[in-house]
Amino acid sequence: MFRKILALLFLTVCVLSAHKINLFMYDDNGTLYIQSYFTKSSPCKNCEVIVKDESSKDIARLFTDENGKTSVLMSNDVVTVSVDGGMGHFKETKYTLKSLTKDDAQNLPSDIPLPNLFIALAIMAGIFLALWFVKKKK
Repeated sequence: MFRKILALLFLTVCVLSAHKINLFMYDDNGTLYIQSYFTKSSPCKNCEVIVKDESSKDIARLFTDENGKTSVLMSNDVVTVSVDGGMGHFKETKYTLKSLTKDDAQNLPSDIPLPNLFIALAIMAGIFLALWFVKKKK
């Protein structure tokens, strides 16, 4: 019984981010660099990228390369970037140009904040502890 619950819990956790697209952007000298991926080892290949200005007017429609990357020359300070990976995979993010260098971009935090990771692990440990107590009573 415990193994079935454990397997069900792992399957549930895996499904939670099944349609998530990660979107990473930085700009340098007026060029906006965009990278999209499902997981670190699975880039969003040939996905449509739409860049819009503040009035929701299309500035550019692009497609990512085999590494999930594309770039566009920018003249606006604030844009909205959306990536459509098909089959429900969609991400839209508002971006303000910052003119970060590539070295600055390498030092940015990962897409999973460390405190959130610890909270998730604590919740899972609490669930397993509760299941252990239930099983121990039987």
